Amino acid sequence: MATENKPEKQPLDWAAYTGLAPLANDLLAHWNVPGVAVGILRDGQIETHGFGLANIETQQQMTADHLLQIGSISKVFTTTLVMRLVGEGKLDLDTPVREYLPELELEDATALETITLRHLLTHTSGIFGDFFEDFGVGDDALSKAIAKYGTLRQLTAPGELWSYCNSGFNLAGAVVEKILGVPFEQAMHEQIFQPLGLDHSFFFAAQAIVYPVAVGHVETEPGSDEIAISRGYALPRAVNPAGGIISTVSDLLGFARFHMDDGRVGDDQIIPADAIHAMQEIQVKAANFTQSWGIGWDIKDLDGVRVIGHGGTTNGFQARLSVVPSKGYAVATLTDGDSGWAVNAAIGDWALSQHLGLSDPTPEPIELTDAHIATMAGVYESLMAVMTISPDNGSFRINAKTKVNPLSAEERELPASWMKPISDRECIFTGGAAAGMRTDFIIGDDGATRFVRFGGRLYDKVAN
Repeated sequence: MATENKPEKQPLDWAAYTGLAPLANDLLAHWNVPGVAVGILRDGQIETHGFGLANIETQQQMTADHLLQIGSISKVFTTTLVMRLVGEGKLDLDTPVREYLPELELEDATALETITLRHLLTHTSGIFGDFFEDFGVGDDALSKAIAKYGTLRQLTAPGELWSYCNSGFNLAGAVVEKILGVPFEQAMHEQIFQPLGLDHSFFFAAQAIVYPVAVGHVETEPGSDEIAISRGYALPRAVNPAGGIISTVSDLLGFARFHMDDGRVGDDQIIPADAIHAMQEIQVKAANFTQSWGIGWDIKDLDGVRVIGHGGTTNGFQARLSVVPSKGYAVATLTDGDSGWAVNAAIGDWALSQHLGLSDPTPEPIELTDAHIATMAGVYESLMAVMTISPDNGSFRINAKTKVNPLSAEERELPASWMKPISDRECIFTGGAAAGMRTDFIIGDDGATRFVRFGGRLYDKVAN
């Protein structure tokens, strides 16, 4: 059982390792993650590895050929599909979405007439982002979901703030369906998977089951050292544009190579090079996950070198793809455990350091006055969770409870976590699998704290 006062684990020092295998195996043991598949593309060559287990019940070994859920890395695939249609003149990033979907309804009339595909693909639409209701497995699942968008809260005006938004990518997927006249998954297969030669990328378990498939693993209790197979395998079909792809590290690296080859496969220009380049340009300053956001990609500039990528979280899976276009380099990691985020982060940081000499140093904590800290402390709430942020000897203690976990439909009280300030409005987590992740506080026009942005999402301040 989890205990509230259980000390947080501290990250391993990945810089102390010279080899991938010892690092990967130690990370799996440290974070209690069954397995990881790793792929690295450098100097035009792909190398892949599997470590640990793909299934703790069958004791099946993880291999580089195993299929795992890639979660929100799917968003970059969806963006790439949209950009292909932009290149063909079938879509425009700055045309209001309602011109493509006249049946669309939103809570806010101004937002309805304003929101564009660019807003959707950069997480700046302001729509509540975590709408995971299940509308069945039929071809009409996505359109049924979009018909409910009039019930979703408009958190901010379009373009006002970056806030991670699954709902926006599902809406972009509905635009694709409308333009091409086929289900989203068929469009992705015909427009992206097939021409790029991604032969081991799918949406449905029935397609994946004939290949080696890893299962997800979750903690039996929040903070517990015991894990079990996640029996809820797939996200609802209506969420496929935001996070539904099942794939391999080799296919992810093939996708990365396509982007580094300026949208070409051999002699075929699948997507115009300028559309590919536009995806890699900063559109908005982001928060929590990365420095900035492009069109689909997250963006960091490390030592003057641009690194683009995306992560993914589903029920018992964590994924990460990082690409360095100027160096022809990419690293993909797919894990089958709740704490896989820490495994992915460490392997990715190690690879970029070992192979390219790039580093992303952790900011040093700073001291804030008690009065300033008091303006940040309080109770914050979203439709998904409520959290209490309390001062704790120069740090902040976070006690959070999910209202409805969209991945498991369970209400859970999470173990306490801690973060330290690194600026007057930004903090960094100091331990656990989330160590190094950031949270920031957003000030309203009245000078008071309006939101905390936690895990990329906006939480209203509801009490001091």
